[in-house]
Amino acid sequence: MQIDLLRELFQNTPDIIVTMEPGSYQGSVSFSNLLAVDSEVGLALPKVEAGNMATIIFTSGSTGQPKGIAYTHGQLCLAGEVILSRFPSITEESRLACWLPMSNLFQRIINLCAIMRGAQCYFVESPGDIISRLPEIRPALFIGVPRFFEKLYTGIQTKVANQPWISRQAVHLAWRIGERFHSLRREGGKPPLWLAAAHDLLDTLILRRLRGIMGSELQFMISGSAPMPTWLLEKMHGLGWLVLEAYGISECVVPIAINAPDAYRFGSVGRPLPGNEIRLAEDGELLVRGSGVFTGYYRGADIDTPLDAEAFLHTGDFARVDDDGFIWLTGRKSEVFKTSTGRRIAPAPIEAQLKQLAYVEHAVIFGRNRPMPVALLCINPDAFPDVPQASPFPVAVLQAISLDLASACAPLPAYQRPAGVLISRRGLSIIGGGLTSNLKLRRGAIEDQYRSDIEALYQALEDSTQRSRCLVLEVA
Repeated sequence: MQIDLLRELFQNTPDIIVTMEPGSYQGSVSFSNLLAVDSEVGLALPKVEAGNMATIIFTSGSTGQPKGIAYTHGQLCLAGEVILSRFPSITEESRLACWLPMSNLFQRIINLCAIMRGAQCYFVESPGDIISRLPEIRPALFIGVPRFFEKLYTGIQTKVANQPWISRQAVHLAWRIGERFHSLRREGGKPPLWLAAAHDLLDTLILRRLRGIMGSELQFMISGSAPMPTWLLEKMHGLGWLVLEAYGISECVVPIAINAPDAYRFGSVGRPLPGNEIRLAEDGELLVRGSGVFTGYYRGADIDTPLDAEAFLHTGDFARVDDDGFIWLTGRKSEVFKTSTGRRIAPAPIEAQLKQLAYVEHAVIFGRNRPMPVALLCINPDAFPDVPQASPFPVAVLQAISLDLASACAPLPAYQRPAGVLISRRGLSIIGGGLTSNLKLRRGAIEDQYRSDIEALYQALEDSTQRSRCLVLEVA
């Protein structure tokens, strides 16, 4: 039984074990009986104090073994109260969807927010069914990770591409008008009357129908767990979806910062939430102190703690804070590397540029102590229907991909542009060890898996006489 495995985590056996089904475990209480506790049941519920342990969550394991973190009832309630202070539009009439893994701390806190507000929270058993369930759930708020929004955008693009020519042109026009309209609004300007009128008309006739895929009552969406490309945020906003980035780490139960519907900056992770004291270390690392910060890893006395002597939590992220108090992350400390030429490379912005290409599922940058960076691209083979699955890509296709890469990376400084790229038709997955349960890249594991291919790519670059073109090699 799973309960027997869970018992090993507890220092003391819980007084009450609640199960969903009656009689599923000896000595347990069914959830229905717990809700109907009275003298007949004869169940004495223990008194819960704010300082009692409420839950144990685990770090994602993107840089090593997951570590347990215990949080108290008081800390969980604090996190819910603080989040709801930023989102007052969430009321008892609201509907929310729970589809991310319960290992995702933010999803857990959003579920708690639903309880605190009296809102309805719908649990989607299979994450793959979320899109088909959303019109039925009609959430007011939706949380996801960048990968979800990338696939949502690609799915809409595919759907539009399959429409008749006149319909495609109408959607493209409406979307461009929407992008221009919302861009002016974000910059604090007032759209001219003709633009506002055109947007209202095209939004009603076209864009609203496209947005129906997420339900009819959606107010805004939140993205977390990893950076979301600014271009994608702008595209989504042009369609009429406001996606707000949030930022937090497992070691602080209160999200560190969140953009709000009435105060946001695309590309930032928002302003610090109340109770979070922010400081930048000398090297630019973001530090946070507050009641939501953990006190140490569960049963981890031998594990190095990211807390310093002043109780500041070292997040491991480089950041800057602008004059309006918005936090801008500039790279994960453990991910930033230097090339052999001394150039400092932050992978995430480069990967975001590469993922503008519709057929790129995942992008991973390598290059520590190498003369130049290279990339691994996991691509969607369905984007190349003329190439049989079992056949290698023709030279013409590889050359076309090389041109696409040059265009996508053009805004980057020359030293950040990948000199070579490995393309694979095999995507990264949790089961395969390339992704964490929160869908973050496990960079070390990915590099180990493709180490021989990376070595071959660097050798090919050394032997190549066409240094001006991005070298593209396919791997099995």
